[in-house]
This record gives sequence, structure tokens and C-alpha cells, in this order.
Amino acid sequence: MNLSNDPMLPKLKEALEEIKSQNSETFYAWKILIKHYQSLQTLMVGDVGSEFSQYQNRDVLDHSYQIEIYTRHSDPMVMGSSSFTIDPLAELTEQIQKTYNNSLLVSNKPWDLPNKVNGEFEKVLTTDPMIGESIQAAHGKLLEDINKKIVTVTEVKANSAELFTNLKSVYFETSLGLSGQKQDSDIYFEAAVEKLPTPNTQEVLKYKKSISIEDADLASFIDEVVEETLSISDTVVPKTSDDSTILVDSEVISNLLNDVVHQLDASREYNKSPFMAKDDSILALKKATDSDQINITLDPTVPVMALSTPFTAEGMKPFKADIIKDDIVQTQMVGNRIGQYLGVKPNYIAGNMLVNRGDKTKTELIDSVDECIEIIAFSSLLINPNTLTWSSEIKLGKLFQNGKLVSMLKGGVVSGSIKENLSNFRFSNDEVKVNEVAGGFHAACGYVGPGHMLIKSGVKVVGE
Repeated sequence: MNLSNDPMLPKLKEALEEIKSQNSETFYAWKILIKHYQSLQTLMVGDVGSEFSQYQNRDVLDHSYQIEIYTRHSDPMVMGSSSFTIDPLAELTEQIQKTYNNSLLVSNKPWDLPNKVNGEFEKVLTTDPMIGESIQAAHGKLLEDINKKIVTVTEVKANSAELFTNLKSVYFETSLGLSGQKQDSDIYFEAAVEKLPTPNTQEVLKYKKSISIEDADLASFIDEVVEETLSISDTVVPKTSDDSTILVDSEVISNLLNDVVHQLDASREYNKSPFMAKDDSILALKKATDSDQINITLDPTVPVMALSTPFTAEGMKPFKADIIKDDIVQTQMVGNRIGQYLGVKPNYIAGNMLVNRGDKTKTELIDSVDECIEIIAFSSLLINPNTLTWSSEIKLGKLFQNGKLVSMLKGGVVSGSIKENLSNFRFSNDEVKVNEVAGGFHAACGYVGPGHMLIKSGVKVVGE
């Protein structure tokens, strides 16, 4: 779908230019966003050893137009901006005039919007090819994969499940000559499962978000749900310790390192928030001699990943770069606006995290320490973006002693400091992908790196 051919686009541009000509001294620039969104949604109920029964199927379509107006006004000069979602059935001039008036109420430090692209946009694959070709066929395949797996599950009862397959196209154009279009896909699947025999009072509800069908790997996800469900009644609370060793998976690694990366964003320096600059160490303690080091590259071109994109939010070409090497910051990420505010050249570094791997398997990591807790699932991992400290309750874990499983764990609170954790840790030698789709309470995250991380410093457990 080529949104640049949308019949509403020339009408919007004409109406915007009309208001701009009437207010030429203060109307600086405009931006148009056209979004087309489709979501296939299937709600299901299940039983032991049988396929899910579908009780609701929805095909949700949304096509929207958004404008943003930038103004330069007052003395001394300030810059205002205001955005508005256009009702295509209502009178355009009135809506645009209202947006222009609102922008005059905003007073930001002025900056120059980009008026030319900093290089030709890369051809980046941002959509699962099957979803992009036919969302209906892709959704059907996912349902088939789910049912093929669920009929083999006889140890638990699958009570219900939901599958959402989504496809979104976005086109932008500015009055200063920038334009571009991209398409993104994502998948959401959740399952509610309980242990047999039924009825009982405990149900496990887990969800999986992904960008592609391969990334979703719903058969393996169902195995994870079954494992957690079978373990919930055979758990103990971990013992309190001020110096624990834990093993976390790629989802936790990506969350922890994502917050480290955010401290390299130059906007944090301008906003007087805690930040890290070139040549800073990411560590808080002396590095252990047998610890791995952190190397992170940001790459906006990895096929079908959450932060793969041909252009940034400012409409510029993003660039791949090494941002952390051997625990030392190599560069900040600087965009157009913040670069002008700080008086530094923008580098437009952005993209998915590519993280170095270790040299041991997951089993070898567990065997390398006298005792460790493997975190199967946290209840809710909370990370403070300023202090880089974190905490969460253990939803499900495993206690290993001398490489042998001693007990399943549930409850107790684990906390730590990322900068202390990175002083003594080991990565596994496998490589996995994690994609976190942007939501109401979190930013998108793309990660390619080790599947597990053994953290040997900076972790406390409060339990029995």
C-alpha cells in the first residue's frame, strides 16, 4: 500500500499551505503522518488434548491522518508545536487553524528542522514477509501452528487463548521536503492454562510479543507455559541473601541493557538527567578477572526487528555504530534537535542492540558456580532509569547447587544494580533475538545476543 497516493494527502497539504501563507511570520513548518493499521484477532477456548475452539474473530481496520505544526513566535523567539488527528469528514481549515493556534501556546527553545536527508534511506525489511504479503494467510498459519501443538499437551488444561496479528503502514511528509514510508508487523499471543486435575485455584497466564512468525516460535512458548503451570504447586520461597548469583534469560538481559543504552542518549544530558558520555565506564565496581565484558552495537538494518527502520523519528537516515566496547562508552546517540541544543554534530545513531556472546553453554554456566537461582519468570521487572537499579518478585525460578536442581522457587524479591552486575558476569554462547513492541508504558526494544547471563555480583534476595 503506497500511502503517498492517498487522495487525502494533497487536500491536507493545500489546506496547511493556505494557513501557512496567512501566518507567514510565525508558521514555520508542518508535518503530515498517514497511518494504516489492520489487526486480525482471534479469541479461543480450549480443553485437554484438543484444538482451541474459536468464539470470536475480528478484523480491525484503522486509517488515520495526523498533522503537526511548528511555529516561531514571541520576543525573544521561542518555538511551538502542536499535533492533531484530523477528521477527514470535517472541515479541514478549522482543524488546522485550531492546531496552529495551539502551537502558539507552546514555548520551546528554537531549533532548525532538517530540510534535507543526510543520505539515501536503506531498504530495510521491517515486516515479516508472510504477514506483509497476506495477513490473513499468516494469521491462519499461526492458528494452525498453535492447534498442532496444543493437541499434544495433555498434562494441563488450556482454558483460553488470544492471537492478534497486526500490520501497520506509516507515511510521513514535511513542508521542508522530507518524506518516507515503512511497514511494521507484530504478533501478540496469550494463553491461560491450569494444572490437572481441575478444578483448582491457580491459573497461569503468559503472553508473547514478537515481530515475525519465526521470532514468535509459539510451539516453544506453549512448552514454557506448560512448564510453569506444572511447577506452581511444588515451589518454595528462596532464602534471604545479600550476595546471590542468578541466571537470567535474554528478555531480562535486553531490558537491563536497554536502560544502559538509554543513558547514552544525548537528550538525557540536555535534560540534566543521569547520563553517560564518551569514555565513561559503565561499571560501578572493579571488574572481576573472570568476567565477560560488554560490547554493544546499534544497528537499524537487521531484518524484521523492532528497531529496524529506514528513517528516524526526525525523518533522517539512522546509522549503525559501536556504542559500548569493553565496558567503555564509545559515543552518545545525538539527533538533530538535541545536537543543536548541545552544540554538537548529530550522528543519528539508532537501532537494535547487537550484544557480544560468551563462550559457555547455559549448562556450563550453571555448573561453574556452587549455587545459583535461574529466573524462569519475574512477576514484573522494575528498572529505575536514573539509578540503573532494579527489583522484582520471582514468579518462578530454579535453585541449583553444584549443577543439580534442588528445588523450584516462587516468591521472594530479587534486586540489584546493573552497573554492579556488569562488574562480574558471564554470557552464554548461543544467540537469540528479543523484540519488544512499543506499548503505553514502554518503548520498543530490539536485541540480538546471548540467551542467558550469569550475574555474580550486585544481587540481593529477600525471602525466608
